[in-house]
Amino acid sequence: MDKAPKIEVCSYCSGFDVNELKNKGKVKISCIGKCSKHNPDLNGKVYGFLNGVFTVCDTKEEFFEKIDKLEPFQLNSNENPLVDAFLEHLEKWRDEHEKLRELCLACQLTEELKWGQPCYTLNNKNVVIIGGFKNYIALTFFKGALLKDKDRMLVQQTESVQAGRQLRFTSVEEISERETMIKAYIEESIEIEKAGLKVPVEKKAEIPIPDELQIKFHDDPAFKNAFYALTPGRQRGYIFYFNGAKKSETRISRIEKCMDKIFHGLGIDD
Repeated sequence: MDKAPKIEVCSYCSGFDVNELKNKGKVKISCIGKCSKHNPDLNGKVYGFLNGVFTVCDTKEEFFEKIDKLEPFQLNSNENPLVDAFLEHLEKWRDEHEKLRELCLACQLTEELKWGQPCYTLNNKNVVIIGGFKNYIALTFFKGALLKDKDRMLVQQTESVQAGRQLRFTSVEEISERETMIKAYIEESIEIEKAGLKVPVEKKAEIPIPDELQIKFHDDPAFKNAFYALTPGRQRGYIFYFNGAKKSETRISRIEKCMDKIFHGLGIDD
């Protein structure tokens, strides 16, 4: 448990030199999802999150005075040190990961690290997982197909995915703007899990493995082992992709280009 105040400010938008805060408490300096560029009322103000509460002051002195009066901030006891370590070394989508993490923990879910990503569970049942992709970060609901989705925000990653659905974001500002909606989706997912509801699953037709992939498995047993170590969904994603090529040489080329990702346990869209 952390015994220092928690201070979150943006080095570009807070209205003062954030280095002055180094001895004030547990300071996080990054985009906080609040910016005078998008919020004209913040122009000329000094602002940031103090112990999780967004605080706006007219002067730096007033802001610092509020910091000096802060009580020690108790970290969420559900925070998992494995996820702390994961985020510490994350280069892309770090701020977005942390904001989505905050929202998941606020809903009293248990935090774990599964498949190398922050995953949130209820009574050992997976509810939602955070994952960074090339062009977006996603909050994936394991039983998303059962959500009402009145805002029509959920994305079905591929046609072969039956249960999971994603909320996708490209910035921490977007996450902050949709915070209420995100929490509502998480809370609904929790109620679905508590009720023991299950997604009706259609039996999937067997997807033929292309000859070119079979040959690669025969020639490279290590690659075969890496491929079958992937989740079934990732395996199907690759097979769909390889089968999508009409010419044999194109299928071979696709397989060669994907080998490194497969050896690293990644899916076609990771």
